Amino acid sequence: MDRVNFPHTAGLLLFTSILANAAVMEPDTTAAWEQYIGAVDARMRSASAERPFLWVDEEPSRVQRVRAGEVIASQVKPQIAQPVPHGLVHDWIGTAFIPGATLADVLAVARDYASYPKWYGPTITQADLLERVGGPDRVSMDRFTARYIRSALFVTVVLDTESEVEYVQVNATRCYSIARSTRVQEIHDYGKPEQRKMPPDDGSGYLWRLYSVAKYEQRDNGVYIEQETIALSRRIPLTFRWLVEPVVRRLSRNLLVGFLEQTREAVRSKSGNAGK
Repeated sequence: MDRVNFPHTAGLLLFTSILANAAVMEPDTTAAWEQYIGAVDARMRSASAERPFLWVDEEPSRVQRVRAGEVIASQVKPQIAQPVPHGLVHDWIGTAFIPGATLADVLAVARDYASYPKWYGPTITQADLLERVGGPDRVSMDRFTARYIRSALFVTVVLDTESEVEYVQVNATRCYSIARSTRVQEIHDYGKPEQRKMPPDDGSGYLWRLYSVAKYEQRDNGVYIEQETIALSRRIPLTFRWLVEPVVRRLSRNLLVGFLEQTREAVRSKSGNAGK
């Protein structure tokens, strides 16, 4: 049995009581977030032949590990030097490999939003496609809603989100998508008679914004799936930062690894033969 670290637990409980208080997203927080995401977006769209399409290809050892079945993840260095006022950016990237899969298999899962609760439960409990628009030059756009339930630091937070996802078919074997949340609303007192949606940018500040870049490449008799997930939350008070940040980092990594593992299993299940 693990030992209970009472000072550590007491500190987390105290921080949790602070998290329960409302935290409205300020204009300077929004501006700094947009600057951060602008840098990520520019990096993504200006990819050149000098830089590998996949992060996993930047080091040969990473490819070997994911080919062996491991899901790897790493924290991404900030794209801007200055911190986000009143906010905290969580930026992680990870990769998995699905042997026997095709690009079509993976995209069939990525764009089947109605099945998200089955594949990504219990984190996602509801998802629906609102709109799908085809564009020129192998570009299309989806708009969808999803409900997330996340538990961390002794708190369960329920969020209703709406997002836009741009899919770009680079060539026959490569595709990427860029997803951006357009609305995030926390549900207060979820499951109780007094349950209600908080206004956007209000609530506990557990999650204010969400942005992600997914890359897919078919090769080596399978498909590499790569996800960079960037989230914005309220800043951790300085007094508790040393205590809480390691927990937050571990949670962010575990969520990303879990998502990639669930995606791999969903592709295998939907295709019926991937990985065999």
